[in-house]
Amino acid sequence: MGVAAPHLMVDAFAERFNAGDSAAVLDLYSPDAVFTYDGDERAVGRKQIESALSGFLLSGLKFRGSVVTLHMNGDTALTRMKWELVDAKGAVTSSGVSTEVQRMGPDGLWRIVLDDVTGGNRD
Repeated sequence: MGVAAPHLMVDAFAERFNAGDSAAVLDLYSPDAVFTYDGDERAVGRKQIESALSGFLLSGLKFRGSVVTLHMNGDTALTRMKWELVDAKGAVTSSGVSTEVQRMGPDGLWRIVLDDVTGGNRD
């Protein structure tokens, strides 16, 4: 299940990631979504994205994030989100700025179609 509006994506992702709910996280992606950490290696589709995220979901790290920018044009949105992964003591283990393209589906819910986890950090 997607979200009702693009600005809600980061909170929905955090809630589902922090619960360790892989299926719920994957529901935020369109079935043919593209996901990359580094701009080179890509995971295409929910099954590959699940494989790419599984280690993080099992790690016990918690996700926190916020929207940096949001631009919309009809049923498409471009977002940049600042994110951090934190350990049980609250120490930041990694951080970055991601870029996403979200699209509204026929059901009126928004899902990620392109997710570049560190895209906002690269030149």
